[in-house]
Amino acid sequence: MERQSLSHKLHSNPTTALVAVAYQDHLIKEMALGDLSLTDPVKRKRPSLKQALKGQERHRINAIKNCKSTLDTGRKRKDIASKLPDKTETEYILDPKPRPLTLAQKMGLIACNEDQRRLLTEQEWKELKLASTEREDFTNPCVICKDEFRMEDQVLLSCSHVFHRACLKAFERFTGKKTCPMCRRNGYQTRVVHDGTKAYRHRSAAKIQAYWRGYVVRKWYLNLRRTVPPKNPKLRKTFYENKLSEITDRLVAMAASDHVDRFLDNIDESIQESRNIFMHWDKMRMSNMCEEEWLKVSVTASARGATECPICLRNLNIETDTANTSASTQGQSIALLSCSHVFHATCLNALEQFSLDETTQDQEHITPQTVTRTTSPCSFKCPVCRAFYTKRLVDVF
Repeated sequence: MERQSLSHKLHSNPTTALVAVAYQDHLIKEMALGDLSLTDPVKRKRPSLKQALKGQERHRINAIKNCKSTLDTGRKRKDIASKLPDKTETEYILDPKPRPLTLAQKMGLIACNEDQRRLLTEQEWKELKLASTEREDFTNPCVICKDEFRMEDQVLLSCSHVFHRACLKAFERFTGKKTCPMCRRNGYQTRVVHDGTKAYRHRSAAKIQAYWRGYVVRKWYLNLRRTVPPKNPKLRKTFYENKLSEITDRLVAMAASDHVDRFLDNIDESIQESRNIFMHWDKMRMSNMCEEEWLKVSVTASARGATECPICLRNLNIETDTANTSASTQGQSIALLSCSHVFHATCLNALEQFSLDETTQDQEHITPQTVTRTTSPCSFKCPVCRAFYTKRLVDVF
C-alpha cells in the first residue's frame, strides 16, 4: 500500500529533480541501443582473442570427450532430407520481448507507442500486411535502395511499411536508432515476410509467358506468310519471288555441300578412267596401222594440198624450192602423221624433244617407267589438231 501510494504521488506531483532524473534515465537507455531489431548493440563487449581461443579449446575438448566410435554397417539408411535446410517461406518476428518502459515514459513525459508496450498478435500483423498490400508496397521498389524486392528477404514494420531486410539493417546501423525511414516512428516491431518475392515471381512468370506467346505468334505468322499466298497481286508477286529465291538458295546450298562434291569427284574420276581406256585403245590402234591405212592417210593429206610446214612455215618439198633454201636444209625428210598432217621431220623431232624436256621438268621424282611411258609411241599430240599420233617418214610428199 505504501509503494502504490508513493508511485501515485510521484506521478501526480513530480518534482524538478525527479523529472531531470527521468529524462536522464531515458536518454541513457535510448543511447544504449539495445533494442535494435536487426543489428547488435554498437557498444557490445566483444570477447578478447585470449577468451575466444579458450572457448574454442574448451569446445574441442568437450567434443573429443563426447564422441563415440560407430561402425556404419549400411543397414540403416541416413535420412538426408531431414538434414537439408528448410527452404519454405515462413514468416517470423525478429523482435524479442519489448523492453520495459522508462521512467519518463511511465510518468508521461515522453510519448510511447503501443508497440513498445506489447508484441503484436497474428491478427494485427495480418491487418498491417493487408494495409501494405492495398498501398502496393510489395510491388513498388524498396524505399531505401530503390530496387525491387526480388528473392531477398523483406521486413514488415508495425507501421505497415516494407523494406529490404539488409537495407533496414544498414539503416539502423548508420542512424543508431530504431526509427522507420518513412514515417519516423520509434520503437517499431519487425516481421519477415515474403509477399514481395511472391509478387516478383508473379510478374516474372507473366513476363515470360508474354514473351513466349509473342514468340509463338510470330513463328506462326511467319509460317503463314511463307505458306499461304496473299490475294493482292503485288504481294502475290513478291511472295512467289521469295519462294523462288528460297528454292535457289537451297539448291546452291545443296550443291556446295560436301556430299555433292564427293559425288561429282567420283563422276569426274569415272569419266577420266573411261577417257584413258579409249585413249589407250586409240594408241594401240594407231601403233598397229597397216599399209592400207597409211595409204588412206597419204591420200587425205594430198587432197588437203598442204605446201608449208605448220611448225617452221617453210615449204615442205625442198627440191622445188632449192633457190630459197640453204644447204643445211637440203635432204630433209617429211613426217606424215596418222591424223593426215605433214611436217618437216626435223621440226617435229625438235618439238617432241621440247615437249619431253618440259614434261620431265614438271616431274619432281622421275622414274624409268615414267620415261618409258612418256617416250612411247602415241605419247605426243599433233600441233595442229591436238590428237595423239603415230608418224611415218616419207622422202617426197
